[in-house]
Amino acid sequence: MAFRVHRLIFVLGIAPAGALLAGCGAPGLPAKATVTLIDRKCEIVETISNRVRDPRGNTVKLEAQQTTRSTGECKSVDEWDKLRKQRSKDVQGTATVHVDYQAPQDGSSHSGTLTFTGREDEFYKLNAGDSIDIVVAPDDPAKIRKS
Repeated sequence: MAFRVHRLIFVLGIAPAGALLAGCGAPGLPAKATVTLIDRKCEIVETISNRVRDPRGNTVKLEAQQTTRSTGECKSVDEWDKLRKQRSKDVQGTATVHVDYQAPQDGSSHSGTLTFTGREDEFYKLNAGDSIDIVVAPDDPAKIRKS
């Protein structure tokens, strides 16, 4: 009985990994890219909740919310420096990251762009000059994606 249970666990442990690998498609070629420029567009949303008196005259307190929005390039938004460190407010936005890289297929130089959202760490951490891992399409060295 113990042999059967052990064998069943072994078979079940291998099957999911094989299934995952079978559905991957072309994985691409890893490469390093250098960040040349970052265009960040932000909308910072802050919601403040307060308890207020019921305007109908009851003694009941109601929950009221006030939402403020700051929109623009992230560096032009007043609280960007604090926000990068804390992330205490909701950030909705995108960072278009321009990169230069050498294609692993033939060593040719290329430029490309990657997009990150306010939910990704790279949105806050990347700076011009940083090195970033990318994946280059094996059939087209001009096509890249995040690693």
